[in-house]
Amino acid sequence: GIFASACSGNQVVSFIFSLFLCFFIYMGFEAISDLSIFRGADNIISQLGIHYHYKSLSRGVIDTRDLVYFAGLTFLFLTATKTVLESRKW
Repeated sequence: GIFASACSGNQVVSFIFSLFLCFFIYMGFEAISDLSIFRGADNIISQLGIHYHYKSLSRGVIDTRDLVYFAGLTFLFLTATKTVLESRKW
């Protein structure tokens, strides 16, 4: 949400962009991994999405891979937000 807000000055556009990003990261990688052209790398593509990591957390299993994934995703989007905001100074 913060990244989408930094990319756009309009609140409605930021909300829709944020909704799309969350949906894609949650369900998009799962859908892409189900395509027949990615049969060799379907597990790797599936692991890029939140849904893969959320399944184990919803069962109550706290795995360090899941924690590292969510921390990395947070770091990625915070760094991207910082880059977008710093580019406005130029």
